Amino acid sequence: MKNNIISLVSVLILSGYSNAQLSLDIETGGVFVNSNDASSSWKNSNGELNGLEGTLFSYVKDFNNPIKPLFRLRAGLTFGKNKRHFVSFLAAPLQYSCTGNFSDTVVFNSQVFLPNTPTQGFYKFSGYRLTYRYMIYNSDKFKLGLGLTLNLRDAEFSLKQGANFERNYNRGIVPLINLYSNYMITSKLGVLVDGDVFYIDKTGGAIDFLTGLNYTPFDHLSLKAGYRFFSGVGSEVGNVYNKLFVSSLVLGGVYTF
Repeated sequence: MKNNIISLVSVLILSGYSNAQLSLDIETGGVFVNSNDASSSWKNSNGELNGLEGTLFSYVKDFNNPIKPLFRLRAGLTFGKNKRHFVSFLAAPLQYSCTGNFSDTVVFNSQVFLPNTPTQGFYKFSGYRLTYRYMIYNSDKFKLGLGLTLNLRDAEFSLKQGANFERNYNRGIVPLINLYSNYMITSKLGVLVDGDVFYIDKTGGAIDFLTGLNYTPFDHLSLKAGYRFFSGVGSEVGNVYNKLFVSSLVLGGVYTF
């Protein structure tokens, strides 16, 4: 009886994954930090900064911000009847160091950082995402998918001025809605929209989307180029506030084995 159950389970697994395809998605480019405001106090739903632990400062206005490199790697598995199911893991690191000085006194974690004094800043908002997506519409001409992403957020920001060093960090899992759309203009050229979104109100949320073109020169290879933007707002989490917007010009490719 036990062997029969094992055999039945094996048959079901093999039948479900007989048409499975592995894929590797690599994306690179340059990251422009458009805005990045932070504080060790938090903002309420009215947008008011609360608490005495920190004042608001900017990683863009107060620091030098050259273009940063972008690198993302996604491993995916497409399976099931008509290949409508997709599971993937994405590593999307984002971190950078910067230097500058404040024009006014900044309070961070109740510590005073002086104006007109060389200051080092560090910022990280990396994500590691597990995604399941179902293709609602799946044809050679048009594909539309909707799914759920669990994002492991690894966030940190800090200031260092001489011997004075303070930092805040937060790690946690956040659910996101995943959306994928690909419309083929020709048999090889398509318009692509792909990303994750989660929004509550102006005290919290995130959106990360790529819009661009994809070109398929061979059956197993698809190239892509476009514009990616990432925006996130975090507040009342660990009593800190952060609002970020970055944009990227990206190149990449997806190889299906």
